[in-house]
Amino acid sequence: MTHSDRHLSDKVLVRLADGELSAREANEGRAHLAACWDCRTRFVDLESAIGAFVHAYHAGLDPQLPPADGPRALLRACLQECGPISPGRRWLAITRSTVTATPWRYAFAALLLGLAALMGSRYHRRQQRYSVAALTAGVFPDRALTPGVVRSVEQKDVCSADDNDPAWLIPASVQQDVLREYGITGSRARDYQLDYLIPPSLGGTSDLQNVWPEPYSNSGWNGHVKDELENRLRQLVCEGRVSLSQAQRDISGDWTQAYNKYFHISRPGSAL
Repeated sequence: MTHSDRHLSDKVLVRLADGELSAREANEGRAHLAACWDCRTRFVDLESAIGAFVHAYHAGLDPQLPPADGPRALLRACLQECGPISPGRRWLAITRSTVTATPWRYAFAALLLGLAALMGSRYHRRQQRYSVAALTAGVFPDRALTPGVVRSVEQKDVCSADDNDPAWLIPASVQQDVLREYGITGSRARDYQLDYLIPPSLGGTSDLQNVWPEPYSNSGWNGHVKDELENRLRQLVCEGRVSLSQAQRDISGDWTQAYNKYFHISRPGSAL
């Protein structure tokens, strides 16, 4: 197993995620991840990237693809010619087979490359609204780790709740789990505040998948600005001007766009 400065290589992490390591290597890899925050964070990032790619495929590409009967028959023919292949090596063998001189194999390789390019292009367009600077600063949570979770409530429930309800505090065990999943350890934890993606004031829960760390250092889109949006949305919900489900969708999506929408400004402290 390849190490660099006693860390697992990206190749090993990918093979571990894909189940391609031997039992001994997989056990060694998992043991290393249990003890190494750096490698564990990189492993989570890799899995998150794969998950985002799969979501982009299903959301954007599925409706545009022609019927799959033809490509599926082509794939079966390739698999039959290649012979029995273990599940972990199947796609590797298919990729290798496309470099031979048979014309239909070139066509199959072109199909795979075209699909990959289309998926990558659509995923890139969907992510353009999240600037690199914003993501780096922690404005948005990692969607694979923090998709948002709500409880079953109605408008009257959130509007009659006490703003200082102790139940709205994030449990210590959840705080520790969130920091661990995001790879934040030791003194670095002091640089972050834990926040609900969908706040309890709008029906959010203290579930691990509804909490993420926001950095204190962000001087623009920070937790204080998000609090303003949360209060504004609750006010609009209680006045009957916005539905609770709409408020939940807006704040769990791109909350900076929701801020622009409900405060009619392009960024905190500015006018449109």
